[in-house]
Amino acid sequence: MAKYFALHTTIGDPAAGWDFFQKGAPALAAAMAAGQTPAKCIKTWNPFAFGRGDYVFCLWEAENPEDIMSILSNSGLTDYVTVDVMPVAEIDWAELALAVE
Repeated sequence: MAKYFALHTTIGDPAAGWDFFQKGAPALAAAMAAGQTPAKCIKTWNPFAFGRGDYVFCLWEAENPEDIMSILSNSGLTDYVTVDVMPVAEIDWAELALAVE
């Protein structure tokens, strides 16, 4: 599977989006872990607790970006955040450091 980065910006009140996420995310995470979704969110970075409600960042594994969009749309998250999905390559900095040893 390919890796994708999803950049989200809030639509409306960030607190409302965070509340919706906290209620629905555990069931969505369980479905992804059970292989019941066509794509899988690996990590999410959310700076909301640190005073930044303008962006949320997610790393996904998927065959294509449409699978990610389908999950986010069907979950209702696109009512609270915009979605910009882009393919990415991971750089492992620990591995990169070994090149100079």
